[in-house]
Amino acid sequence: MSISTEHPAVRAVRSGAAPRHESVAILPRADRRSVRVLTFGGPPQFPHTEDLAESGRPVVTATETDLPDPTSLCCSVVRAAVEVLRGERPVAQLQRWLAPDVFDAIGRRAQLAQDAPDRVAASRPVAIRRARLLRLGDTAAEATIVLEDMDRVRAAAVRLEARRGVWRVVVLEIG
Repeated sequence: MSISTEHPAVRAVRSGAAPRHESVAILPRADRRSVRVLTFGGPPQFPHTEDLAESGRPVVTATETDLPDPTSLCCSVVRAAVEVLRGERPVAQLQRWLAPDVFDAIGRRAQLAQDAPDRVAASRPVAIRRARLLRLGDTAAEATIVLEDMDRVRAAAVRLEARRGVWRVVVLEIG
């Protein structure tokens, strides 16, 4: 094998792979009207004629992504809710994780607790003793949490549902 050494950038390349002697496939030229836009992060969606709405746009159903384990979220929400009831945290910090009716109920209960005359300042932070979570399919979960609130042991029950790709607390009971 003789290689020209006229140019210093030309070098012999050795490879263990066998040379490929296939014919190159010639692809047909795409029509501009048949260009399809692909979205990344999921399987490509190619609409068929029966998948088109009256406007001609494709009808795509939203698929839920794999949500993370909600155990730590349950513990954080319950701890924060008890701190709201104790008057240590504003209720607005829970709005992101709570459904609107649960958020309103916690706000009303916190207001009643703040108006109580025999209110005692907290000496210890809320501590989670135990959390048990049960997944009910891909879009729902229920948890029971045992927590220590000053000199009391309390229980909480939480139900979470997947809404718009995140976990939302739709039921929260604190004993």
